[in-house]
Amino acid sequence: MIDLHTHTNYSDGTWSLSRILEEAQNMGVEILSITDHDTLKAYREMENIDYKSIYSGKIIPGIEFNTVYDGIAFHMLAYDFDYKELEKFVQENYESKEPDLEKEFKFMMNSCKKNNIKIDNIQYDKNKGWPIDFIFPGIKKYEENKKYFKKEQWDDIDVFFNSCVTNNKFPAFVDFSIHYPNARLVSETVKEAGGKLFIAHVYRYNLEDPINFLNLLLQDKIIDGIEVMHSSFTKEQSKTLIDFCTEKNLLMSGGTDCHGDKKKDRKIGIGYGNMKINKELISNWN
Repeated sequence: MIDLHTHTNYSDGTWSLSRILEEAQNMGVEILSITDHDTLKAYREMENIDYKSIYSGKIIPGIEFNTVYDGIAFHMLAYDFDYKELEKFVQENYESKEPDLEKEFKFMMNSCKKNNIKIDNIQYDKNKGWPIDFIFPGIKKYEENKKYFKKEQWDDIDVFFNSCVTNNKFPAFVDFSIHYPNARLVSETVKEAGGKLFIAHVYRYNLEDPINFLNLLLQDKIIDGIEVMHSSFTKEQSKTLIDFCTEKNLLMSGGTDCHGDKKKDRKIGIGYGNMKINKELISNWN
């Protein structure tokens, strides 16, 4: 059993490095990757502890990057790189920077006004939430705005936000290149460090045509593979991605996206519904 998508409290997980290693050991995970968002701090800690006394399986270096391609904000999972070679890039482009939330708020507000969305002149306070926490209720305040959105976008703030950052025709679009490097640069840098690039949980981005997006990434030689198994996927979605990888001769990965106690029903190694990913999935990585 393998789990190549997990998070510690160095990003948005709740468990420490030691705790996640203990849990992986207890669950019988044979191959593990810690893929914190935009940081390699867990791997720096590993240099200073006897982690092999906690976890006896194999650890594949990993990280989950926020990135942008063709106006679409999404996540890429990088694996199997020389972490020392990647460290400077991660520190300069991610760890030393914070997203400019004021700029994000202004971008989204300007998009709304440009697209005739009725919204008050809201004052943003980053200490009280994300830009979407202000703009979404501000849009919903006026029933006449409903005609601009699909039902699920109007009803669900997460669907609304994903549409904001993955669809440049969306009335409240915001270009996340104001925050994060382009996927081409991320891909080139990871490959120079000997790593492999996979798109993470493609069905979570509310894309109108996920397969077309995968083809665009392939065409530009940005990804080496696809995360085909994820806690949020249905069996049918996983099958579609496995078939796509088989047809295109792509590598495959999979993981629970474990965040510790934050999502207790998403257990390390098994995800939702006893997922359990066999290590044969990555048998052709080398």
